[in-house]
Amino acid sequence: MHSYNNRKYCGFRTCFLFIGLLLIGLPVSEAAEVRLQGKVASLGGKPVVGAVVLHRQSGLQTTTGEDGSFTLALERAERLVLEVIHPDYVDGLFQVPAKSFGGTVSLVLSPLIRQSEEVVVTALRYPEPTVHIPAAATVLAETAIGKDRDANLTQVLAESTGMAPIGTGGFSMVPSIRGMARNRILILIDYARVASDRRTGPSASFISPEDIDRIEILRSPSSIFYGSDALGGVVHIFTKTARQEGIRGAVHAGYGTNGENAEYGLNLSGKTGPFSFYLSGQNNQAEDYESPDGLVSLSHYHQAGFFGRAAYETEARKIDVSFLLGRGTDIGKPAANSAGKPTWYPRENQNLTQLHWTENNVGGGSLNLMAFANPNFIETRKNTVSGGASGSFVSKGEYAKTESTEYGAQLSYSRILGECFRLTGGVDLFGRAEAGAVNIATSYNEAGTVTKLVNETAYNEGKRRDLGFYLSADFTGVKNLDLIAGLRYDLVDQNARPGGGGEVVESNRDAVTGFFGASYRVTDHWTVFANFSRAYRAPGLGELFYSGITGRGVIIANPGLTPETSLNGDLGVRYIGKRFYAGLYGFLYNIDDLIDRYLVAENVYAYLNVEDVQIKGIEFELEYHPVAGLKLFGNGAFMDGESRLTGDPVNDIPPFRLFAGGRYQWRGLSFEITGMHQSAKDIPGPAEIAIPAYTYFQARVGYNINTAISLFALVKNALNEAFLGRPDPDGVFEPGRNIVFGARYRF
Repeated sequence: MHSYNNRKYCGFRTCFLFIGLLLIGLPVSEAAEVRLQGKVASLGGKPVVGAVVLHRQSGLQTTTGEDGSFTLALERAERLVLEVIHPDYVDGLFQVPAKSFGGTVSLVLSPLIRQSEEVVVTALRYPEPTVHIPAAATVLAETAIGKDRDANLTQVLAESTGMAPIGTGGFSMVPSIRGMARNRILILIDYARVASDRRTGPSASFISPEDIDRIEILRSPSSIFYGSDALGGVVHIFTKTARQEGIRGAVHAGYGTNGENAEYGLNLSGKTGPFSFYLSGQNNQAEDYESPDGLVSLSHYHQAGFFGRAAYETEARKIDVSFLLGRGTDIGKPAANSAGKPTWYPRENQNLTQLHWTENNVGGGSLNLMAFANPNFIETRKNTVSGGASGSFVSKGEYAKTESTEYGAQLSYSRILGECFRLTGGVDLFGRAEAGAVNIATSYNEAGTVTKLVNETAYNEGKRRDLGFYLSADFTGVKNLDLIAGLRYDLVDQNARPGGGGEVVESNRDAVTGFFGASYRVTDHWTVFANFSRAYRAPGLGELFYSGITGRGVIIANPGLTPETSLNGDLGVRYIGKRFYAGLYGFLYNIDDLIDRYLVAENVYAYLNVEDVQIKGIEFELEYHPVAGLKLFGNGAFMDGESRLTGDPVNDIPPFRLFAGGRYQWRGLSFEITGMHQSAKDIPGPAEIAIPAYTYFQARVGYNINTAISLFALVKNALNEAFLGRPDPDGVFEPGRNIVFGARYRF
């Protein structure tokens, strides 16, 4: 009986087990095995051979073939995560949605040495691998831009080869390239020019680093291919776009303990077939920060922005429309005299709208059309604090507002003739309309009563039209040799009514500029290049017509300014291996009729063509990957600038700067230490002061919990050193130790 019951129990158990297996088998049959096919390629589109493609959850893996292709037999799921590993590339982690199973997925790996095939379009206006172009250029990828949570463009660029910030300090500084700044540096956002009559020069602080896909920095003389304002180089910002099928997005937030810096934002992108969109809203704000020497007043800021893009792209054409709205409020300008003359920017509005249209296979070439418009303004306020019987009071308040509508268009055509000759030609237009500036000065007594009010127009009805025609050629018909050349003709017309009335004052200029470059591949790893140009820069509307208050005093315009012209040249040598990269560059710029601000009375400056200047220097950069996951990197620059007439030093030339660091990454964990050393500036320019040397360290740790969630912590100025970063007489100490931490969630 017992035996029977036991057998009966076993029978029931077997029956239930069979039914259970049957029920379980139903969904298994639904989640049938599928064959996932794909290709692994590099940034430049070359197939990656011998890469391991791993599905860690199941343990299944395969290796890519000669054409970079692979096949994996996996169970169907809503989303799979694949790892791709190759000794010459950065490990990749990819999410593959279920709808991709029927086709071929494309997985793109970044080479350990990105310069080996980093695509640069700034140098010649069409894509070209960095290693091939006969020019000194740097590309900052999205991962490098976002890792330090920098507040604006100048901070992002500060550690790049040949770059340095100028200004008194805080949020409103601007970048310099090879000791040239102000309006000698051209800033582009997707080919649209950014101009400025205020601050120390053009500023793109209104664009959030979160919306930047990459930045291309062109330091070589061929930058003059973009016309006036590019004499010293080009900083080209490329904004983000949707690249993967489906709807994706990210939410991020960060906080810095020094200055209570809070940044947060959301982006959403989508792509289906040829259609895509990208939307982003970002906010970044901070209170006054602490230096080791004390609180730095007027170092606060608030910057918010919205960015949107819609695109249609096929093999035949691409149409792209975007809108970038930036709103800056209460941006302080910290300075040594802030206690007695506090200065700040109450509002800055930017509204950049762009259209890009590309038609491929037009007469065997590519036709490109771009147009943009940007109505904008910036306000400046300054108070004068005086002492009286009842204590300190505001004795004078000054307000200035400059505004204009910047616009531009470009039509270009590029075609490859044969297999080794490319011609690119076109016409571009940059203009400013309805430009003007007003100044209001109000005087008060100790009781706060208005004793005097002066309301004046610095200039109005300002206009600029820069019409340029250009042609370039790229010849690769000789083995290992790449020759490039470009010619440009510009007509620059500017006019305004100084004082807001009376006759229109005009400034009409034209110029022919050109460049020639050559690179020669000595071996598979060594390349040498040379680049020469004739460049010019026309004075801007502000230099010609604006007289009034600025962030550091009163400026006097000079309608009689003549354009700057220069002869520029650089030489370079590069070594590019699979795990090691090094570059060494030398440059020389001879600038005639340099335009600068010179002190003519206490806190009063004037624009003058002062002298002929020579700027020369040496730059170097290197990158090394000794073992898997470890990256060592660094760059440095020696520069010198002096008058060719007197031998005296000139302004804005940074002392020797050395940046170095290391980064180790294992799975989702990364750790990085970087440092910057700047030598003392013992012999300052005529509008500068001597400053001591400084050394700056920071450390960062990041952890990707999974493909969706990542965390980071960053310690800036880890040794809490007090230092002056720039030889500006009104400069302030840099922030002391700052602990920044944040999180990101991708969906």
